[in-house]
Amino acid sequence: MKVTLKSLKITFLILLFVNSQNYIFSQISVNSYLESGTNNVSEGVYGSFSGQLLAKFGTFTASTGALLLFTNANPDPNILSAYKIGVENEFKISNNPINLDAFYLYKPFSKDLQETNLAVLVDYRVRHLGCQLGMNTRIFSFNNEAKKKYNFLELANSTIWEPFNLMYKFTYCFQITEKSNIEASVTDFDTYIIERETNPMLRVKFNYKLNEKLLLYSDLGYMEAGLLNMRVNYFGVFLRGGVIWQIK
Repeated sequence: MKVTLKSLKITFLILLFVNSQNYIFSQISVNSYLESGTNNVSEGVYGSFSGQLLAKFGTFTASTGALLLFTNANPDPNILSAYKIGVENEFKISNNPINLDAFYLYKPFSKDLQETNLAVLVDYRVRHLGCQLGMNTRIFSFNNEAKKKYNFLELANSTIWEPFNLMYKFTYCFQITEKSNIEASVTDFDTYIIERETNPMLRVKFNYKLNEKLLLYSDLGYMEAGLLNMRVNYFGVFLRGGVIWQIK
């Protein structure tokens, strides 16, 4: 399996740091899920697996994770679809919790092309309502092998820069029981996806707290190709099932 060496090195260093310094963390958890779906570019049903490691110290949470994708549309043996690393800080305004999240997202979506994102998000919740607003800057570029193959000598010839993209997520949460709830959201981003503002997703998520250590969830998503455009097209759907395990 061909995997980006740089991403593995970063992940290994983070895991090594967490393991050697875990006494400073108040909480260590793992978030993993399986997803299946279909869209206009998947050439049939696809499957994916995500694993994320989160370590909390004080009000800060550091995280790293990767997405593996299995689809007929990708004959390349490299199944690494995305890699993400971020840090989050929690504070309060008028006794309401606010999260400030910054992350780096890398996506080698073809043999020649890759996508790099830097993003900042603010998450604010009041009772049943939640709002996340932020921005990202994105660069599409050819990798080093493609630059040599196509003889791109100038950096400007091999990159496209999107300096600003609005990120949003509006959520309504309905409590079913003490252990379970349902969230309905409209958003233009997901864990490893950042769409443009005009391409929102509709999502319904079910959470069930099995015990103090385990949280189970399922997520159903519907994606459009354009909402504020002249024409709105269906893009795809996905179904996700996952678990959050608090190790410490």
